[in-house]
Amino acid sequence: MSFTIFKIFLLFLVMQACIPDRFAEGCSIFSSKRTVHIVNDLPRDTPQLELHCYSKDDDLGNHTLSIGQEFQWSFCPNVLPTTLFACHLWWFPKEKAFDAFKENIFKLRTEALYWIAKSDGIYFADGIDYPEASSKKYDWNN
Repeated sequence: MSFTIFKIFLLFLVMQACIPDRFAEGCSIFSSKRTVHIVNDLPRDTPQLELHCYSKDDDLGNHTLSIGQEFQWSFCPNVLPTTLFACHLWWFPKEKAFDAFKENIFKLRTEALYWIAKSDGIYFADGIDYPEASSKKYDWNN
C-alpha cells in the first residue's frame, strides 16, 4: 500500500516538472489561469462606466472606467467546475448584472474572456476573436 502511495507521489512530482508554467501560475494541472477583461467601449461624452465584480470568495471592489479603459483580473478555476464570478455594470441610467465567468458554461478556446460595454448592450469575445469578433450577449436594463 505504501509503495502505491510512493508511486503516486513520484508521478505527481514528474507531472509538476513537466508542466512548470501551470504551477508557477498557482494553478493545478487540471486547470489553467483565466483572465477576465471588462472593457469600456461606450460613446465619448457620456457617463463613465461603473462596475463591481465579485465571487463567493473574492470581492474585486468598485471601479470606474473612462472610455477605452479596462478592468481585468486573473484567477485559477477550481478543479471542480464551481468557479463563478459575477459583475454588475452601471452606465447611468442603465445597468446590467451578469455572470462574467462560470466554469461549466464557458467552453473556452482561450484563457482570456472579454466583456465589452457598448451603448446598445454588453458584448462577449474570447481572446482569439477580440476585438474583431464580439457578439452581443445582454441588453442594458433601464
